[in-house]
Amino acid sequence: MKKLLPLLSCLLLVGCGEKKGVGDNGQTDTGSAIEKPTAPNESEAPSVDGATVELPANEVADLPALPETVTKEFIMGLWAKPHDGRDIIKEFADDQLREGIWKVISNRGPRRGEIAQTIGATMTLKMIDRRYQVWEWREGEFLSYTVATYDYDASRYRWWGASPEETSIFEHSGRRYWRNLIEWKAVNLPDPELQSTMRTTFISEDGKRFKVIGKAKRNGEVVSYSTSEFSWHSELPEEHRSREAK
Repeated sequence: MKKLLPLLSCLLLVGCGEKKGVGDNGQTDTGSAIEKPTAPNESEAPSVDGATVELPANEVADLPALPETVTKEFIMGLWAKPHDGRDIIKEFADDQLREGIWKVISNRGPRRGEIAQTIGATMTLKMIDRRYQVWEWREGEFLSYTVATYDYDASRYRWWGASPEETSIFEHSGRRYWRNLIEWKAVNLPDPELQSTMRTTFISEDGKRFKVIGKAKRNGEVVSYSTSEFSWHSELPEEHRSREAK
């Protein structure tokens, strides 16, 4: 169980998305109401008279199919492939997140305004098989891998994370609200009394900076709160690049 806790902490901090906004009906996948999303500075997110914006149409027939069950082996298999950003799906194609090495600074505590620790981490991001964002997360001795994509059948973003030392897979479901704001909700936490959400705001046009707020609640009470800033650091190492993609 101790090994699972850093992974859950990691999953509260990382997000993905694209610049063009998608509205939502304010419901989670189970139909329960969720809080009105706010940007990382806790001010209200912009809106346009409650209007929603549809995702652009996509040609998805030739995309690799999503597996019925995502496993650690599937995640690690994607990570082993070289980066290839050609013909990436439109939901990831606006350079909102740039491939390469990222530096992350996270402030964590039991609730907002109570910082218990500041942690530094490194994230390596690459694009795989036209539809996946895949990254490696390093935080001290802790290592994990994450895969995100858009599920056209479910009309939502999906994201899975795993540690090489664990068989458990954490899954988050993502819904877009307005422009550069997306909210993720954990859907398979081992503790039924724990709920976790994450809000990501992209704050640069060049895909080199974004901020995240992560929050966990138990029985309605906040038990963990984090704010993180992600900054692009350097190009993707050559070992991760596809020779055919050059």
